[in-house]
Parts: sequence; structure tokens; C-alpha cells
Amino acid sequence: MTLKEKLLENKRLNEANQYKVAEQQSMMVYQLGYGESLKKEVDYSALYEPFVHQYANLQLALQNNTAENPAAARKHTQDIVNSVQVIKTAIENIGSNLEVWGEMVQKASMMGGVDLMGTPESRYRALNFFAGSLAGEIQLNAIDNDINKLAWDIYDDLGFVERIYLTKLNELSTKQDMFVAIPDTNKQNQDFKMLSSEIFEREDMGGEMPVLTGGVTETYRKKAKDGSVEIKQEDMGNDMVQDFYIVDKDLISNSLQFNTEMDKISVGMLGAYEGFDEVIAFNNNIIAPVTDYYLKPAKALTKRQEQQFIEDYKTWFLAKEVPEKMPLGDPKPKNMEQPQEQIEEVAVEEQVETIN
Repeated sequence: MTLKEKLLENKRLNEANQYKVAEQQSMMVYQLGYGESLKKEVDYSALYEPFVHQYANLQLALQNNTAENPAAARKHTQDIVNSVQVIKTAIENIGSNLEVWGEMVQKASMMGGVDLMGTPESRYRALNFFAGSLAGEIQLNAIDNDINKLAWDIYDDLGFVERIYLTKLNELSTKQDMFVAIPDTNKQNQDFKMLSSEIFEREDMGGEMPVLTGGVTETYRKKAKDGSVEIKQEDMGNDMVQDFYIVDKDLISNSLQFNTEMDKISVGMLGAYEGFDEVIAFNNNIIAPVTDYYLKPAKALTKRQEQQFIEDYKTWFLAKEVPEKMPLGDPKPKNMEQPQEQIEEVAVEEQVETIN
């Protein structure tokens, strides 16, 4: 299976899980007669029962000076006390992730949303369990009976889903979320268009600022052999036709302003994060559908890959943010007579083509 196929398969699994969430949410209104909720509360007492006894015995031994290793005993009792704060911090960190999780899911695979290709399917399910959106059970265990190795073990109706170590979760949460979000460059893209009045056409609508028309200035419209703007006419139905001009994307791609501003946006993304996860998420979800070049999640980018990302951002921008063509004027009747000047121009063009 190729990298692209693996990423698309992971996306498919996450989308299937999200469908399961939606299905269970839809059923809730019909299940008010059932007492059992989707999310089972974590049994903290079961975890702490042996450690409470250990704590009491060690404290008694320390007070009576009968502890075999007083230093180890004091450390272990302190670890038991500290573990309560570890759990509390982990719950807070889970809560902070869940605060934005719903919005991230709504924008999944889009700018500002969760990365469905790179987020492990188990993590996607786990977060939905924590949110109470999927049926399952979360157990808190001390791995190897070590109070310093607390972990949430998550299960669903099919079995084990994922283990999350609380200390690792708390360490991660000081830097980023439990999932990877796709950076949103919409504002930078629009700002670039607004400031690039040489390239992108603007129109004064009577407000404080002119607005973008969606098209480009005449300089960046494809030209005919005689230097005039190339016009394509398309049948709109109902005996109406529409004139279109073609955008010269090659000319835009060679513009110094375009290359300079695009570099600022893409290089800015590369430098904005400690790792490359967000950049890879942007590439795989946003750029790759245009370039067909995918990057492996959870892996550092080489300098060559960084440079390719910078160039591919330009390719994507031209493909998705710049139209192929734009209407010129309003639709008109198909058989409407052309002005005499246009008729003469067409006649001259036909004579030139005949001579050639």
C-alpha cells in the first residue's frame, strides 16, 4: 500500500468513526428510557485502594523508624500524593482538548480543522470517548503497579482502543493538542490579494475599502495575437451567451510580487511550529489533492521537502485561489448583433488568417 493509499485509508476510518458518532447521537433522543449513558465513569477508588494501603503502611513504618529503606519509603509516599495532581492535570488537559474538538471535527480535512489523514484512528476514537460521543469504557491503571506510570486504557464494544500515559499527555499539552490541526491561511491569502492590486482586480463598492471582484487586472489576462484580451464565448442556455476572459496564470507565477508573498506565507508555516506535523497536515489535506505529492506524518521534513512545500504552495494557490476564467460583462442574447467596430475587427482577423 502506497503512502497516499495509507493516508486515504486512515481518513476513511476516521470518517467511519465520525459517522458512528453521528449515528449514536441521533439515537439518543429515542433512548431516554434507558438508564445507561454512553460514557462510563472512571473508577478511581479501584485504582487507589492498594496504594492507600501502601501509603498508610509506609507512613506508619517511617513514624516508628521501622522502614527498611526510609528514603525509598518517603519517595514512594510522595509519589502517591503527587499522582493525584497528575490525574487532575490530565483531566484538565483532556478538557482543554475537548473544548475545541467539536469545531475541529466540523472543519475536518479543511483549513482550521482536524487532520483526518494524520490523526491515528485510535486517537480519533479516544477523543470521541472522552467527549461522551461514543459508547465505551475508560479505565485508569497503574502500569506494572507503578504509581508513576498512570495510563487511561480505552475500550469500545470491539475491545481495546488506545492507551494514553498521563505524564506524556501532560507534557504534550504544554506544547500542542492531542490531535493535529490543519493551519488556516485564508486570511494571509486574502490579504495578499487585497494588497496586490497590480494582479487582482478590485472594485469600489462605496465602502471604506474596495472589494475583490474575484478576477485579475487586464495585465494578467491572456492576450490574442493582436495584443487584445482573448475572449471565449460560452452558451449559457435560454438563447443567452456569456463572454469570458482567460486568466494568464503563467504570467502570475512569474511575478516577483506573487513569488515573494507566497514564500512569506509558506515559509511562515514552516517556522511557526516546533515540529512539522501541522505543515504535513496542510500538505496532505490541502495541497496534495492538486499536486498528488504526500508527506509521511510524524516525520521531520528534509530541506528538499521543505523547498518543495514552498513551491507546491504556489502551485496550489494558482489552482484553487485563482480562477481559470472570469465573465466579462453581462450575459447577452445569442443572436444579438455585434457593434460595427467588432464586425470589422473580426473581418480583419479572418483576412489575416487566410493570408497566413
